[in-house]
Amino acid sequence: MRKTLPFLLLLLAFAPARAQLAIHDVFGDLAECDTMTRGIYLVWWDKDFDYEDQVDILLDTMMSYRATCLGELGMADPPNPEDGYYYNVYLHNGGYFGAYGWGNGQGTDPNGYPFLTLPGWLANDWPNTAHETFHIFQYNATAPGFAYAGDSQWYIEASANWFAARENEDAPRRFVEAESLVRVPQVPFWLSYDNFPADYPPNWQRYVHQYALALFLYYLTDVAGLSEDFITAGLYSHTLETPQEYMYHLIGADAYRQYFIDWAAHMCNDFDFLPAYQAATNLQEWNTYADPADDYEFIGVYGNTGTGGWVSPFEDEVTHAWSFNTYKLLNDQTATYTFELNGDPTGSYGDAAHFQGQLVVRNSSTGASFHPLDMANDRQGALTLELSPQDTSVYFLIAAMPEVFEDDHPSFQRFPYAMRIQPGAVTGVTEAGAAAAAPVVARFNLLRQRISPDTPGWQLVWYADGTVRKVFWGGGR
Repeated sequence: MRKTLPFLLLLLAFAPARAQLAIHDVFGDLAECDTMTRGIYLVWWDKDFDYEDQVDILLDTMMSYRATCLGELGMADPPNPEDGYYYNVYLHNGGYFGAYGWGNGQGTDPNGYPFLTLPGWLANDWPNTAHETFHIFQYNATAPGFAYAGDSQWYIEASANWFAARENEDAPRRFVEAESLVRVPQVPFWLSYDNFPADYPPNWQRYVHQYALALFLYYLTDVAGLSEDFITAGLYSHTLETPQEYMYHLIGADAYRQYFIDWAAHMCNDFDFLPAYQAATNLQEWNTYADPADDYEFIGVYGNTGTGGWVSPFEDEVTHAWSFNTYKLLNDQTATYTFELNGDPTGSYGDAAHFQGQLVVRNSSTGASFHPLDMANDRQGALTLELSPQDTSVYFLIAAMPEVFEDDHPSFQRFPYAMRIQPGAVTGVTEAGAAAAAPVVARFNLLRQRISPDTPGWQLVWYADGTVRKVFWGGGR
């Protein structure tokens, strides 16, 4: 009895504290609404709708999610219970709450407290419930760098989707936006609603980018093996760094870059770290909602003869900070190929570039194998591979991973490069100016109009040996 008494006293001390929570609300009306409480939550719904059974299950689930967020992930309660009030959850389906025009998500009421609105038909949609409940425990985060704005906004949504995936690992729609990550891989990693450029197509695949990035966080925890509380620690770290910079420094530059390009390579290999039925669901979502005109899965597809010289992507294809491009080689013979990368020293606004390359060899008998380019420096690399007829295709990934974590320029900074695939072995790393020894014959803009060497912007440079290289000239910046 002596051993259990302190525990019973602890329970008695805790219970009144929770029982003392009071209603603090500006939207509900007890004469018009039914309510149910559990723990810190108070759920409201219009009496005209019979939601009692659904709410009972909803509250049990939200209590379970709270225990995980606080006990396993080191998160914090919202301010409501800290100040002695219930956290309000409103189930709406027209009726009494119809005038508010609510959707699905968390807001802040006129009293300065967060609240959650859920459409009635989503009351027992558990991936959605997990996502929105996670937002509740992000509310008291202490890191200014993780604000729900600008180049850090992506993380709030991506981490909530990561939690939803964690709690619903068998759900077919667990990473339903993920196909967009390999179809528009050239956009800057931190693309979100709040920094969406005016010149980007306003389509599904670009708008869901911030949600799709849950897959990167999942790769870090479930494939690379990082601790799960790594995902939430930054929220409460008081850091001024953006999430991407925080992770870069915490993990270390080399390891973080390797995780990034490995993640990209395994996504390109049919998302081989996900169950096949989830990858198929993601593809179906793309086929249903995506704009097919905005698809950059492969910048180029080449046959046995390779690229026929140095190739650079066009302006709307080129890599931005922490993004990648993919090229595809089709092979049906026993042959040796050399894959080369030559990155420009700086981006379009002058920041130092950093590139890495990786090859995914897809064999019809043995599956995929992965081969990093041998990088001579931060922007040049090459690798020679011997292929058999069973090596039916090779994906050549080029990732731009500069020490750049924000972008407030009028347009996102581009990181140009040139690449080449050619049959046979090459000794050492060849400059993209294979052109280097050949004189320049002429320069043209993208409209094929002749220009002078100091004309700012993209230039098509024609060399005497017949090579054409696309380069970006920053106008002396």
